[in-house]
Amino acid sequence: MTLSKILFKLLVVILIYTPFTSQALETDCVLLLYHRFSDDGPKSTSTPPEVFKQHLEYLKNNDYKVLPLKKVIRNLQSKESLPSNCVSLTADDGFLSIYTEAFPLLAEYQFPMSVFVSTNPVDKKYDSMMTWSQLREMAPLVDIYNHSVNHLHLVNKDAQSVEDEISFAQERIMSEMNTNDKFFAYPYGEFDELTYSYVKSKGYIAFGQQSGVASQTSDFLNIPRFSMSGPYAQMNSFSLKVKTVEMPIESSDPKSLIISDDFMPVLNLNFSRQLTSYEKNNFSCYVSGQEKAKLDWDGLQSVSVISNESLAIGRSRYNCTMPYKEAGRYYWFSKLWLRL
Repeated sequence: MTLSKILFKLLVVILIYTPFTSQALETDCVLLLYHRFSDDGPKSTSTPPEVFKQHLEYLKNNDYKVLPLKKVIRNLQSKESLPSNCVSLTADDGFLSIYTEAFPLLAEYQFPMSVFVSTNPVDKKYDSMMTWSQLREMAPLVDIYNHSVNHLHLVNKDAQSVEDEISFAQERIMSEMNTNDKFFAYPYGEFDELTYSYVKSKGYIAFGQQSGVASQTSDFLNIPRFSMSGPYAQMNSFSLKVKTVEMPIESSDPKSLIISDDFMPVLNLNFSRQLTSYEKNNFSCYVSGQEKAKLDWDGLQSVSVISNESLAIGRSRYNCTMPYKEAGRYYWFSKLWLRL
């Protein structure tokens, strides 16, 4: 038998006995954001426990891979692939209902979650918040990360206040949880240049509250997450969001969230490739509390997005979508604005 035939037979044996996975590999992941798990809390930050259970059941039945946040970020930063249908669960603030309502369901489904905790309400033992003992009890299924000391708006604060809010919380989490992973979620998703620069200088990975898909090309100081509270928790919204795809954007301008004079801000998007005519014609952007945004195209690779009316005081978003090649799936990009 010739050497080539021997090698061919060996290859056949290897192919037969090597286990194959049906999971394709991807370079992005959908991060979901929760706050409270309650039927009667504020609608904007509450997810009914029975709805959360429906979310978990959907993820299980549709073969989603629910990964710890630190695994997702590690792979994205190192340019390693992730399984298709990648999802990671996060919750902000540290409300007691995470322990009483969400944690038993997480344990039932064996799905991990990351909780960003504001440390002062925990230290003061507020009735609505978890205790350090409860936070430790949820390990290793639940990881605990930094959400500042007092959950303040970290915009227009002096440098010392920003440092104290973030560094003191990190110290408390290290002391109580014996972990020093530098993951930080901006309170309310808000930041200015000073806060952004501080987070960057200290080596944090930071998370916002704008919708979108986390990917290898994300800004790791403002990673998007889909809110799953209020109307966004409904199953039709949930099932749509978990199968979204990162919008093929090379750059967006401006980077700043803050608008103080032009209340109809222009968002300039440059795509990483030329869009097809079909994609361009079906690209849409929606403005919080308004009709669709106006679009000013420059060929098939650049577009300017502008609202039809002045944005309201506080937080607003431009949410942009475009059909993906698979029916029922969409590319997604969101820009958070903060009018002071």
